[in-house]
Amino acid sequence: MSTEPTTLTQNQIAETDFEKRRGISRIEVRDGFTQVHVTGLPEPIAKSRIGVLEMVSAAKVSLDFLKLTPTGMSFVIPSERTSDIQTTFEVAELQFQMVTDRSIVLVHAVNMRDEEGMVAGIVRRTISAGIAVDHVTDMHDRMLIILPKDNATKLQQLIEKEVA
Repeated sequence: MSTEPTTLTQNQIAETDFEKRRGISRIEVRDGFTQVHVTGLPEPIAKSRIGVLEMVSAAKVSLDFLKLTPTGMSFVIPSERTSDIQTTFEVAELQFQMVTDRSIVLVHAVNMRDEEGMVAGIVRRTISAGIAVDHVTDMHDRMLIILPKDNATKLQQLIEKEVA
């Protein structure tokens, strides 16, 4: 291991060994999800939403990507628990729709939100390729896209092609 100091030119930035390089570092596909939409909840809507969440909890089903809508909510559950939630919601006489065979594409990139246009570029390319998307969300280091399972690999390959 060299003990000499690092010499940098004016335009170089030193990176330590533990930092990941900027840009997309990995694309991951996770299959096996169902998108759930609950609509037509009665007023007061906040109390009704809590009631739905309590039903999901009582059924011991984990949910992700919770989104509040004007008349209800949507979320994603593991596909193997679809019938449990369907039965629970039917007994409660809720208005709901379930869309099965969903996947999550995770696009990993350090400081994604700080990279101007990165998220917008991924969404633009996805839409331009005619890939249907159910939901998009992001974090500081990744973007998550919920979409039909049939399109997950296509999207992964599209993004990988752009990165290469």
